[in-house]
Amino acid sequence: MKKLTLLLAGAIFITACAGNKNILNEKMAKYPADQYLTKIASAETKKEAKATALTDLQNIFTGLADTKNSKVRREAILTQAKAAGSWKDKNNKKYYAIAALQRQPALDTLAAYYPPIDNQLSAMAKKISGESDKYVRLKYAMAMPPLFEEREYLDSEHRILSFDAANYNEEFFYSVKNLYNKTFYDIKINAKIDGTDDITVKTHLIDALNSMGFAVGEELPTYDIALNIHTKIDKYPSETTKGLYWTRATATISLKDMETGGIFATFSVSERDGSFREAEAQRRSLIAAGDKAVPLIKEKLLDYVQKK
Repeated sequence: MKKLTLLLAGAIFITACAGNKNILNEKMAKYPADQYLTKIASAETKKEAKATALTDLQNIFTGLADTKNSKVRREAILTQAKAAGSWKDKNNKKYYAIAALQRQPALDTLAAYYPPIDNQLSAMAKKISGESDKYVRLKYAMAMPPLFEEREYLDSEHRILSFDAANYNEEFFYSVKNLYNKTFYDIKINAKIDGTDDITVKTHLIDALNSMGFAVGEELPTYDIALNIHTKIDKYPSETTKGLYWTRATATISLKDMETGGIFATFSVSERDGSFREAEAQRRSLIAAGDKAVPLIKEKLLDYVQKK
């Protein structure tokens, strides 16, 4: 008898789940995924279920960065979300609700925010393309990053709203971004690094400098900027920990414009690191000093170009 009771309870549970699933499928059929964003919630009352589903849907942008424009933009989109249907499960006595946001009207709302940004990017790209002086081209390119950043905020929202997680007008954006990257790459920087024979450190520094976007290498046949980095190492054992070695790496940097022959920036950075292996302490401190120098090199160079 006990076994029969358990079997009957199991059958009722399966039937209840199947029944609720059938209702869900029936409700969701009205809101296909390629046309709607949806959220489903359950609660003890119909009102609570609807409110929860709607809140969950209105949280779709949670986690994205906020900008001065995003709040108004997102509110304009999220006010289009609606509580789209509800039902009560007769077995567990809970209410279920669906909230839905139609994708295309939301995307249309978002699309209205692109032209002010894309028009500025297009104007900058036109100026770059029509300019022969690489430094003037770079000045135009330097105005683009805030526009790229704002557009990425828009695209992060566009990827959520679109069924295929696509960006807006990708072909245009990538053509402008490629032109921007080329403008930086056209500035050739010859790096001369002395004071250490550690090939790992040299490679790391060259890679880090290339990450700035400029074309950086050693012994380039022609170049625009001469970058000299002289490294110096001070070594000393720890006074408190036996076997621990400390090294302080100092990098002295100069930047020279080959067109004018003038050195326009000189500065030094230092970093200390420790290890129980002297060679490792030296490597770490050199890399740390290089990492500290790289953004400063970019800052000095861009500041010089801006004033040039």
